[in-house]
Amino acid sequence: MFVDRIAALLMLSGLLVLPMPTLAREADGAAKPAPAQGFRESERTAIFQEIKVFANAKISVRDAIKIAEGLASGAKVVDVSFDGGGGRLAYNVKTYLKGEISAVTIDASTGKTIGDAVVTPVSALVAKDKIELAGFSTAVIDLSDVVPIAEAYGSGKAVSVGLGEENGKVIFLVVVVTDGSLKQISVDPNEESRLRNASFGKKH
Repeated sequence: MFVDRIAALLMLSGLLVLPMPTLAREADGAAKPAPAQGFRESERTAIFQEIKVFANAKISVRDAIKIAEGLASGAKVVDVSFDGGGGRLAYNVKTYLKGEISAVTIDASTGKTIGDAVVTPVSALVAKDKIELAGFSTAVIDLSDVVPIAEAYGSGKAVSVGLGEENGKVIFLVVVVTDGSLKQISVDPNEESRLRNASFGKKH
């Protein structure tokens, strides 16, 4: 529920762990993420189309988070995913507040909400999502804190951000568009000293 389609595909490639001190030296010869493998052509085409239309979005993921959290006092965003289909550019955003998940669509051109929010009680979620939310509730940082970190590290612009799970622990996943390719940055919300990343290279 909290990992969008693009992030889920990128996870197929595995994640390269890089300590924070390495990040500043990456451009000077540090290990680079290996490109993701095993994508079907239809998946590759869909992903590259999303990258192409995302360039036209006037509202950023950071903006979408701020807008969504401003709709209800105390609400925290747990998932943002860009959607360039259906003839419009939009972000599908989920917020968490008082035992409920609210899903809202935000126009990526105007920043206005589209339609009404769909509310789901946490009690109705599957066990995996409940575990991720429990971990999110105790995290020392929010998704709004992670996006600028990932964008700076990935030298690009976030297209989605959400929650994931690894070895029983919640992680924050950010997919960044950079120079026509995708890079997934994974952050342990309780251990900012480590980032993980995977990439999906340009189509040649």
